[in-house]
Amino acid sequence: MESPESFGYVYMLTTASPVVEGGATGWATGGCTPPGGYDSLSEGYQTPSPDPESRCKSRVTPLVLRKRRLAANARERRRMQNLNQAFDRLRTFLPQLGQDRQLSKYETLQMAQTYISALYDLLEQQPNA
Repeated sequence: MESPESFGYVYMLTTASPVVEGGATGWATGGCTPPGGYDSLSEGYQTPSPDPESRCKSRVTPLVLRKRRLAANARERRRMQNLNQAFDRLRTFLPQLGQDRQLSKYETLQMAQTYISALYDLLEQQPNA
């Protein structure tokens, strides 16, 4: 049978943790991952870094992750608002067929395609002057 170390399960089995100068930092306090251990944020096995301090500095804090997520949500919200405004502008150029409801995005694109084809056909029918 293989040892737990070969699967990277050592972090679950051991309780000893390295203490760095005064016990303030180290992977037991959540500052960074154990040397050559499993990093749950990166969803995989992390290779040992030659400099243990660089491993602690490269870790992304939950506050930073939350701010990134909020910024990404704001960008996506802005993108969708711009897309919806573009559809609203497109709807203003399409003929209304007595509908009491707003066309969906799919219906708007279908109507625009039909309307452009009809306008093209009208231009084709006019005699050349």
